Amino acid sequence: MEPTPRFLITRDLPDSAARKLLDGILNLVYPDACALCGAPVARSRECSVCAACWDLVLGLKIGPPCCTCCGLPLPGFDSDPAPLCLDCLDRLPPYAGARSWGHYAESLRGAIHALKFAGRQRMADGLAPLLAQAFLESWRREDFDAIAAVPLHPKRKLERGFNQSELLAVRLGRILGLPLVRALERTRPTPPQVGLGDADRWANVRGAFRCTRPRLVREKRILLVDDVMTTGATVGSATTALLAAGARRVSVLTAARAVL
Repeated sequence: MEPTPRFLITRDLPDSAARKLLDGILNLVYPDACALCGAPVARSRECSVCAACWDLVLGLKIGPPCCTCCGLPLPGFDSDPAPLCLDCLDRLPPYAGARSWGHYAESLRGAIHALKFAGRQRMADGLAPLLAQAFLESWRREDFDAIAAVPLHPKRKLERGFNQSELLAVRLGRILGLPLVRALERTRPTPPQVGLGDADRWANVRGAFRCTRPRLVREKRILLVDDVMTTGATVGSATTALLAAGARRVSVLTAARAVL
């Protein structure tokens, strides 16, 4: 016999001591599983990751020095701020600046994969405060007017059921008090960027975005949010579409930074 789903047991109970007691009992009988290691974890944890695995995530935070433009970690540089990276020296990106919270490796990569590919949407609740931390270390809330998320193509969004970047952007907007503008769309279903080199990544997403509601971004200072940044090709193409629609400035924030 299948156990009664937990939400059916608790949905009609008031937020009271009785409900908290029942939640505690249910945590013992039907514990959740950590999205990273599978160990039992209290359902009250906002992102379904055990404390030990979350500590590993927190250990992947990017620190200085980083490229002053794209945020690429530049270990070994002593200057503060660090210089531009070689890619930005060769070709300045269209966005005003980009920052990422952590290294796209190990447990942070696992957390993002759990969000994107395993449907663990609650993972966005844990990652959004990390994005807010990275934001506040680099920018001021009053220097931005709105947040935008890098969109998925409608076909891919239908297959996945959600856009992970939008989940992050919505939660980040609540923390920072910035409105989310849904003004970008993907014009074609681009192949995944995984496995492509730098030049091929830029070619793959060139012209892949357009702004369908220019009035929402015109003269606005936009924070563009995505889950992972590698070469900056995807966020660069999305930035170009926003600037073409009249955005005053676009800066980029991602949960993780991958290095080819």
